Amino acid sequence: MKPLTDHSQLRAALEKGHREPGTGKLGLEFEQFILDKRSQTVSYFGAAGVEEILKTLQERTGWEPYLDKGHLVALTAADGRAITLEPGGQIEFGSTPCKDLQTMNAEVAHYRGLLASIREETGYCFLALGANPSQRPDDIRRLPKSRYDYLEPVLQEADELGIWMMKTTAGVQVNFDHFSEEDAMLKLRTVFQLAPVFNAMFANSLIRAGELSGYMSWRGHVWTKTDNSRCGIVERFTKPGCTFDDYIDWVLDIPMLFIEREGKLVDKRGQSFRAMMEAGEATEADWDLQLSTPFPEVRFRPQVELRCADTVPPQYALALAALVEGLFYDQDALQQAAELTNHWNHGQRLEAWDQAHRSALAGNTSDGKKLLDYARELMQMAKPSASADPFLDPLRELLDDGRSLAERTVAELERRGEIGGTDLEAVLSPYCCAY
Repeated sequence: MKPLTDHSQLRAALEKGHREPGTGKLGLEFEQFILDKRSQTVSYFGAAGVEEILKTLQERTGWEPYLDKGHLVALTAADGRAITLEPGGQIEFGSTPCKDLQTMNAEVAHYRGLLASIREETGYCFLALGANPSQRPDDIRRLPKSRYDYLEPVLQEADELGIWMMKTTAGVQVNFDHFSEEDAMLKLRTVFQLAPVFNAMFANSLIRAGELSGYMSWRGHVWTKTDNSRCGIVERFTKPGCTFDDYIDWVLDIPMLFIEREGKLVDKRGQSFRAMMEAGEATEADWDLQLSTPFPEVRFRPQVELRCADTVPPQYALALAALVEGLFYDQDALQQAAELTNHWNHGQRLEAWDQAHRSALAGNTSDGKKLLDYARELMQMAKPSASADPFLDPLRELLDDGRSLAERTVAELERRGEIGGTDLEAVLSPYCCAY
């Protein structure tokens, strides 16, 4: 392991994300819950459990298995596609860095076909909602993955909903490239500034543990009560002038979780990476692990990773990727997007973020507009490529209608007269993705 001896190595870990202008790609991470015929979470353990599902998928794909403590927890294809698991057994597909939306769509379609075969054999529902609609964290046995042995106690102590985040939420992330330090920091700042708008557009977690949560994006709210030292909208990065050095300083001061030595994780909870580096004990691999432990609304890994969206059905996940292409790979669109909410101060942005969680597109902002107004303006700014443009159609229809998926679910429950006693079947059926 290469020792970490100077600041240039810290910067190099972020500079690895640079690409030549015009060569930017997109990556998608798409999480789902696995529910049985009774709408209960399928356990990782036991016959017909999630581990057995992964074993079946490994047999059918030939993808490389990854074991932790003797348990199968991930599969990786030779081209970089991956199927991984979150702490509550949520299943996640990770695409390759895709040159266009057609490539991404083909990869998602292949994955959906794999799940279709499992669904046909088991009757399981692969659910595209942002929150587990039927169970609480205490009802779900955590995945036996070493990383979570260190993360879970930290989140139990940090705030009141960290365990809800780990076991009962699911999101969609889009990864995209940057072309210079200035470009990277502008993209990071713009996503932080627009986090309330993105969250409102993709709000899809109305139900939690068999009841109405009081939020259109319960997942979004949960992240505000997880660990403020490593989550949320980071105020300093919503302002112009920040550099990689500012980001590095922030990550250096986030309490550590662990490092890896001789194939095993070593407990470093609460310790300072800065102090470890100054003592000459840190390695480049340790820094890469440390960079994976912040969970804000956007971060560097080393590409830009947008983390504002609840899990949504695949056509909306692809629409988010198309929106990212249209906003962040066109310089004029990026500049316009960067200016859309830069008149909000930090308090106003946090108020809008809370409104996004509570009311989605119907949420109010401090300047008298609705988040829907901002979402429509943002959509008008996007300049997707001709090949990406059709993938925006589901999002265009949603914004024309003026309601997020969660707001539509509320309307459907009201129409059925089930708003006071939520019928899970009515909620789940549109989101057990048709394969």
